[in-house]
Amino acid sequence: MITNQRQYMIAQSAADRFRQALAAPDAGGLHPKAAKAMRDGVRSQLDDLEEELAEYDALRQGSVTSLEAESIVGIGGALIKARIVRNLTQKELAERLDIAEQQVQRYEATQYLSASTERLQQVADVLKLRVHEVFTLDPA
Repeated sequence: MITNQRQYMIAQSAADRFRQALAAPDAGGLHPKAAKAMRDGVRSQLDDLEEELAEYDALRQGSVTSLEAESIVGIGGALIKARIVRNLTQKELAERLDIAEQQVQRYEATQYLSASTERLQQVADVLKLRVHEVFTLDPA
């Protein structure tokens, strides 16, 4: 997941390099199957990057109005996405939480796994994120 503008720029640059590699003629001397495998690998990485770039673009444009977490562990990813939708930098979020920017960076690096439930709620409140929990029991 791309979480900030710096990562976005790096991902764009990498995607451009992958596109150039795919547009370039095949390097001589490689067995055709090896060349195909390399191109398929580059194509796969490009597809992944383009998906992440598109997700970040959609979040930044505010076209996302609902975020879903499939588990309690997924709450951190939803908080990061909500920060992006709100067009807040990690520094701005830290200021609103009255904590160091590095702490927000650490939280986001681990998708808030080390954050207390109280901190998760504070972040959700700052982001004006309404949380609705649904717990579903699997059949026994």
